[in-house]
Amino acid sequence: MFEWIAVAILVYLVYYLINKYEKRIEVLQELIELNREAIKSNKDGIQNNRSKIEENAQGVQQNRKCLELNETLLQKLKD
Repeated sequence: MFEWIAVAILVYLVYYLINKYEKRIEVLQELIELNREAIKSNKDGIQNNRSKIEENAQGVQQNRKCLELNETLLQKLKD
């Protein structure tokens, strides 16, 4: 009789542990999916920022040319 009680307790413990870890796995899977979505969103943001950087780089080049022109004009006026 005692053996059957021990077996029943062991079966219940195995069942409890399996359910506990299955719930953890489900939560981890949900978190992984959320991270995948966040990673995809970040990749899109990085791509958008790269295009903005390229646009700004062109503007910086134009401003630099304008500043160089202004410096040469100031130098001519000083002389």
